[in-house]
Amino acid sequence: MLFALCVNLLLHRVSPEFTPLTAAAGGVLLGVYLLRGLLDALLPLAQAAQGLGLSAHMELLLKALAIALVCNSTSALCRDCGESALADKAELAGKVAILSLCIPLLVQLLELF
Repeated sequence: MLFALCVNLLLHRVSPEFTPLTAAAGGVLLGVYLLRGLLDALLPLAQAAQGLGLSAHMELLLKALAIALVCNSTSALCRDCGESALADKAELAGKVAILSLCIPLLVQLLELF
């Protein structure tokens, strides 16, 4: 990420219109690196959930986590580009997506009572 910052600062002096692209590229590379580490850390948890019969719930949790991370990164990138209204809409879209993802689980919980 430090390399992306240096490139971004140098490029900003020469051609400022490309700085959002370098910031986005740095964010994508960092995201891929972090996801690889996160998957390695979550693998034992997923295996334990499968052993307990909770693999569907674990899948739901991982999908919600992925939506939250993508929307947060998108929102931050929009704010970096000066588009705060678009950033707010990206955050709202993530919240709605997570809520719609969780509705079947909420229905299952309500049916228990």
